[in-house]
Amino acid sequence: MRRETLWVLAGIAAVVGGLTDLVGPLLYPHLAEPARQAVYVLIDVLLLFGLLGLQSAAGRAMGWFGLVGFVVAVSGVLLVRSSSANVLGPSTYTIAASVWAVGMAIIGLAQLRPRTPFRMAGYLWMLTVIIPLVAMLFRDHRPSQQAFAHALFALGFIVTGVQLVRQGRASTGDPA
Repeated sequence: MRRETLWVLAGIAAVVGGLTDLVGPLLYPHLAEPARQAVYVLIDVLLLFGLLGLQSAAGRAMGWFGLVGFVVAVSGVLLVRSSSANVLGPSTYTIAASVWAVGMAIIGLAQLRPRTPFRMAGYLWMLTVIIPLVAMLFRDHRPSQQAFAHALFALGFIVTGVQLVRQGRASTGDPA
């Protein structure tokens, strides 16, 4: 399979995962526990495929800094999925989600250096970390701020997915 085809598939996965992550909070109250967990796993798998596509498409341009962000983000995904084991104590999920967000913010910073086509997602992912930090400084912890940061995180994947599809189709000569 050509790498451009993989970019398109990874892009579609990132868009579907990001959209599902955005609407998930509306669905979760109506889902029984096994179905809710299945949606969580589906989202994480789709976002992970999108992240792998991003690394494939822009890894060279992002350099070592982007690779560090990729490793941190993937570690965060794996910690999130295994958080029920409480490997890091009772706050494992919170720590894992923070690790994932920090990894994405590092990737975001790496995308700014070489001016890759994924800059907008980079800005969104950096805001995902900046907004909670600013709220902490002002001791203002509203659930709406957390929801907003989470929405920016999901939007970053949607934007990345669209760009991956465009990049994959442009390389093959297909209309974007």
